[in-house]
Amino acid sequence: MEERLITLVKENTKRDNYEDNNASNLSNIIGLSRNSISSYLNDYFNQGRFVKINTRPVLFLEKSELEKRYNIKINKLMFASLDELDEYAKTCGRGSKDFRDLIGYNGSLRKIIESCKASISYPPHGLPILLNGPTGTGKSFIIEKMFEYGKNNGIFSEKAKFVHVNCSEYANNPELITANLFGYKRGAFTGADNDNPGLIKVADGGMLFLDEVHCLKPECQEKLFLFMDKGNYHVLGDSENEYHSNVFLAFATTENPKEVLLKTLLRRIPIQMEIPSLSKRSEMEKSNIIVRFLENEAKHIHKEIRIGNVVYAALLNNEYEGNIGELKNVIQETCMNALYSNKNKDYIEINSLCLPSRVRFNNHIDNSILVGRNQLYSLNDLKNKYENEFPFKEYSNKLLELLENYSKEEISIQSFLEQALSETQTYSNDSLFRENKEKSIDIAYFTNVIKKMAELINDKYRCDFQSSEILTLSLLIQDYYTYYVIVESYFDIHQEGFQSLETVVKSNYFRSYEIAKYLNELCGIYINLNWHNYLTSIFALFIESYHGNRVLNQTVGVVLSHGYATASSIADAVNRMLDEYVFEAIDMSLDISTQLIINKLNVFIESYGGNIKNLILLVDMGSLEEIYNGLNNVSKSNIAIANNVNTRFALFVGKGILDKKSLQEIFDESIEYSQTNYKIINSQKKEKVIVCSCATGLGTAEKLKEIIEDSLPEHLPVKVITYDYTSLLEVNLEEKLLKDYDVICVIGTLNPKLKNLHFIAIEELIMNSSLDFLTSYFADIISQEDMDSFQKKMLKNFSLTNIINNLTVLNPTQLLERVADAIDLLQQEMKTTFTNNTCFGLYVHICCLMERLVTREGIESYQKELSDCNEDFIKFYMTVKKSFKQVEKYYRVEIPIEEVEFINIYIQNMMVRSFDEYEGMEE
Repeated sequence: MEERLITLVKENTKRDNYEDNNASNLSNIIGLSRNSISSYLNDYFNQGRFVKINTRPVLFLEKSELEKRYNIKINKLMFASLDELDEYAKTCGRGSKDFRDLIGYNGSLRKIIESCKASISYPPHGLPILLNGPTGTGKSFIIEKMFEYGKNNGIFSEKAKFVHVNCSEYANNPELITANLFGYKRGAFTGADNDNPGLIKVADGGMLFLDEVHCLKPECQEKLFLFMDKGNYHVLGDSENEYHSNVFLAFATTENPKEVLLKTLLRRIPIQMEIPSLSKRSEMEKSNIIVRFLENEAKHIHKEIRIGNVVYAALLNNEYEGNIGELKNVIQETCMNALYSNKNKDYIEINSLCLPSRVRFNNHIDNSILVGRNQLYSLNDLKNKYENEFPFKEYSNKLLELLENYSKEEISIQSFLEQALSETQTYSNDSLFRENKEKSIDIAYFTNVIKKMAELINDKYRCDFQSSEILTLSLLIQDYYTYYVIVESYFDIHQEGFQSLETVVKSNYFRSYEIAKYLNELCGIYINLNWHNYLTSIFALFIESYHGNRVLNQTVGVVLSHGYATASSIADAVNRMLDEYVFEAIDMSLDISTQLIINKLNVFIESYGGNIKNLILLVDMGSLEEIYNGLNNVSKSNIAIANNVNTRFALFVGKGILDKKSLQEIFDESIEYSQTNYKIINSQKKEKVIVCSCATGLGTAEKLKEIIEDSLPEHLPVKVITYDYTSLLEVNLEEKLLKDYDVICVIGTLNPKLKNLHFIAIEELIMNSSLDFLTSYFADIISQEDMDSFQKKMLKNFSLTNIINNLTVLNPTQLLERVADAIDLLQQEMKTTFTNNTCFGLYVHICCLMERLVTREGIESYQKELSDCNEDFIKFYMTVKKSFKQVEKYYRVEIPIEEVEFINIYIQNMMVRSFDEYEGMEE
């Protein structure tokens, strides 16, 4: 796991995906809690392996990759921001921001920049790229940053050249640009007094940027695409020799490429990106561009700049035909006018009269701006104006506020849900009428895609989304995408609150939550966008607010039938007739066993996370008793199982569900409509237990039980019981345990591999610096305050020394040292290296074994002879005896064959486990 974490951080640093290296994102990818990941990240920072960026969220970058990137030695490990890191790199060497210098690199330009990086990085010499967009949108600047990125990442050498050619300069002389691009020999034409190698050769090993490429004549375009095929070309005046150049080609045009470029040339440019005009950039990005230009002017004139709010609004709302280029000129002219009006001040104050007349008279100033008409902004004020802001922040804050009131028991759960849905409806209505200033993504495209997704959702869940609902969902997704980094940071800061929201929404509106999850899956498939888990809860509230009177919650109906699509046909027919998504379907082959049916059901039930209040199972055949007894995680559910299912019977049951009848009422009345047998089992809350089991014997398990009981909060309704390891392996014991108890987990030295029981190895408790993984096991029965206390006590009680001290009567320090030495010898003899977890597990197991051998506890049970064993085990047995010779001699004991078998099994299991974890990381 730790290696995977290091690899992820390193790869994200290498690829310039710095924002992905935060604890929240990494925990979602790896599957550990945020606190655990944060602990590991800080450990590597303290070791000097990671560089820490104290932004929100906190970022961690791999130091060696940064040193390669900047070509410097980094001696400082903590920075307040990425900008500070860049400044540090500049003072130490040739540090550069490359793409991160672009405003919108994590917003409207994010996909474009990802394509630029992929284009230039593609082996062996990159893939040609064409940027298309109106004049002044920053196409040339982006291409320059591509070259800078290439140099910073070793794609181009230090000596590589960037050659920029504006093709429009040669529009009236196509022969000249051909000669300048491909070169010519002396005497090739009138005026060719010397050889010219050509710009393609000059840029060899670097980048050739052809700006305004639409100005190239077809003849030149044809010669260009012939060169693009193999990198070979002829110099003008030399038709005999063929020349070669490895040059990365980048193109830009303000025209529609399909109308001005040859199709044969376009086919050879696989990456074609459209740069958005300034009017399509978000308000936040436009504001940042304005601030960037004002900062540049402040440096030029060596004076502080202050700007009136009306002027700022005018600059922000004006339409610029020349886009960013025109905005820059407007700001320069504005600052010039302001400087002339403020000659004798240490700062300049920009008011409306400083604006160029074409801006001053073209603007419609929002009345809200005039409320503070005399307000002056410093540039820092403008920088902070959009920091940590996004459109649905106020709505999200209200949800968290309501949740806090509920957690303090100031409002009931019902009141919380009602107010949450009311706030959702209000935000939904407001979003339809707010001016859509954030145009980083074409909303028409989003709406069209969501409309297609809505058809799939309706087909599956019978939810008929209206046009206004589709538009609202589209706007919410667009807002998330536009403000991605800010929203992720917000979720990270309020992680605990949104975890609680997720739990509440899942428990009370799980059908809406399932639809929201499905929408997320579809977004991943159709637009390659997956959102944060917490946003799923918000989407679920939106869906509930639209279809709450139509979406069923806490009652799940399932049709199970043998035959191809038989169950699906019944469920689909009933759902359509009722115009409601009432039944799920599980189709089964004719020869499937009852056990496999049960397995399928358990997988289905597991997907609901134990939040089913009423579970209705309609099957075509099979023992109702057998099916019920095989179900897992349903102790909190009321269950009704009926056989001989058909469409008529399912329709009757479905109508009863919609009429909110009790299970007993539905099935008592159903006898009139079908010859069916049914069984109803009301929910049973079983005693929650933790099972302690040790391969070293019941005595050790009892001592382990005492340690756990000492760690548990006193009022927690959890019992700790012990089982002998051998007994746990008995057939049907798992079934008996689950029938009698609600088993939280099994804690011990050797995994009994019981399919439906969570196992926690002692070494995991010893090794982990954080025990956040315990939260998932105790989430429903323990408060956060008690959880914190529980974890602290477990960390204290499960130190290795304390464990050995509690589990044995022997001197723990001497015992541990001798066993550790023996395990080191065992590794040498086996010519292998155990994982830390394996070593810690062996320390505990063998230390406890030594005590039992010394005290002769259970010694009569050892009866096996070496002659009964196979050759491989005999070889392992002799290796163990050799490694533990000094331990046996010191304690005057002899390790029995049965115990060596346990050690062998443990080592083999741990090796398999380590291999599986490695395989999981590789995937």
